Amino acid sequence: MTRWLFLAFLLLLLSIGIWYAYLGGFNKPTVALITTQKPVFLAGQYFQGPASSSKFGPLFRDAQQALDKGQLRGSLGNIYYSNPEDADDSVKAFVGVVVADTTSQPLPAGYRYRTFPAGQRVVQARLEASYMVAPDKLYSGVQDFIEAKKLTSAKIYLERFPAGQPVEVLAVVK
Repeated sequence: MTRWLFLAFLLLLLSIGIWYAYLGGFNKPTVALITTQKPVFLAGQYFQGPASSSKFGPLFRDAQQALDKGQLRGSLGNIYYSNPEDADDSVKAFVGVVVADTTSQPLPAGYRYRTFPAGQRVVQARLEASYMVAPDKLYSGVQDFIEAKKLTSAKIYLERFPAGQPVEVLAVVK
């Protein structure tokens, strides 16, 4: 009986490892210091408050539904005005969809535009992985790069989750 339990546990661990690899969990991000060439436009909703708030999670679902229903064309994206990895549980974020411009499509009710300006020095981290495993790897890659190059973070982050392309975080540095 113990041997079967051990084999079942080993099979479970192997399955989890394969699933994690399939999601891109073992991939490493590419990180570079760049200057943004074009502005990035987002259509979404602003949130400020505790990350555990019952109002924060639905913003992500609303953005996904806006894409699924064809209300917006683009890819999921967020701007954080505080480090989402910090432990203080308070977040300032603009959650929504990265769009091509601010004139070609009407906004869903409650949505506004925000711009991530061009000409900023940012640490860019990109990763071929699922959005489920990418953020932790991207933010740790950004943080390691900032520390290694002795840069100062402005604590403004843009996340982009384009379909079929690498997931990306841009962290503004001073």
